[in-house]
Amino acid sequence: MDAVQRCAGTLDFIDVPWAEAGKRRLRRRTKAGLDFAVSMEHSQYLFHGAVLFDNEDHTVVVCRPEELALIVDLSQTSSVPDIVRQAALIGHAFGNQHVPVEVDGCSILVPMLSSEDLMTKTVRDLKLGELSLRFDFVRLGASCPLLMTGHAHE
Repeated sequence: MDAVQRCAGTLDFIDVPWAEAGKRRLRRRTKAGLDFAVSMEHSQYLFHGAVLFDNEDHTVVVCRPEELALIVDLSQTSSVPDIVRQAALIGHAFGNQHVPVEVDGCSILVPMLSSEDLMTKTVRDLKLGELSLRFDFVRLGASCPLLMTGHAHE
């Protein structure tokens, strides 16, 4: 059931960017100005629409704000092997820089962690042909954590 349908009293939102959605402890103000603290178990994730507090008078819901991201559209690629190759190389290139990615249909979404020029160059240097690249504001990690495609340092 949707959070908006559940609430009886005041509906309030707390913005949680994708990079903070998995933090165990988080403190911030809701849109209505309520000081709110979140404490989660290890490996929990605050998804867009998660109800954090709900009583007769007040409901607090997680809102994933739109954030600038590179969107790489692979839908014009002609064959499945080419799509797999392109996706793997793009994931590896950004993962090697410790930048997570999100897959949405035939698009790869990469959060802005550097300049537009550098992110565009990262993809173009892979020489994958004329892929459609654009920058836009999207809700990253709305339903699950972004994928880290690189290697781990233990």
